[in-house]
Amino acid sequence: MDREKLFEKFLEDCKNRKEWCGQGNPNADILIIGKEPHNDYFISDKEEITRRLLEQENICRSGFGEAPRDSKNPTWCNYQMLIEKVYRPQKVFNPALFDFEKYAFTTEINTIFRPKAVLDAETRNNIDKRLCFFKDSEFINSFPVIILACNNFISNDKERGFLINNTFGVKFDGKERGEHKEKTRGHWFYTHHSDNGEKLVIHTRQLSFLFDYSLLEHITDEIKEHLRKLGLI
Repeated sequence: MDREKLFEKFLEDCKNRKEWCGQGNPNADILIIGKEPHNDYFISDKEEITRRLLEQENICRSGFGEAPRDSKNPTWCNYQMLIEKVYRPQKVFNPALFDFEKYAFTTEINTIFRPKAVLDAETRNNIDKRLCFFKDSEFINSFPVIILACNNFISNDKERGFLINNTFGVKFDGKERGEHKEKTRGHWFYTHHSDNGEKLVIHTRQLSFLFDYSLLEHITDEIKEHLRKLGLI
């Protein structure tokens, strides 16, 4: 697999289909798909970030992962915590920066900008469009670990057509792998694997605020176990 070529094709497809690409290290082993972008940041900078992606000579995009840490961005704080838990002590992190993007790529399941997340007909249509795009993307499906941190914006039930299975080519592991993980309002996740065992998809809540932080411990345990099996850590 040539990840660089897959990423170049992904950027081309984003431009042609007018889809938001995301940001971070495209050569990373972890893809985080959030619920939706932060309004102010992405409305003002979406085209500029896309331009930077398209013009980036270094496929690892070392310029990302250098944003100053800001406690007002709880989602990025939690992404930072999660990635540090996966890779420490092998990797060194800068306490002054959001540098988790050196070891992860992030994008969103919804690109409709609203003050509050609403799963109405317009949002569902947008999500369905995004999921079709993800399903067709070899780049998206090349990540050995995909974290769907988007709560009820995606599901794996019959009513919505087993969206996770059909989009990412995986199967739900069942109670013995996912449901037994203390499923409460603030602490739950489900695991899914591909038939060959090389892809792990984790579905959980939005990682912003108001949840039990031991959730990150359990999620990172699953990720580390999977990456060790693949010889990636």
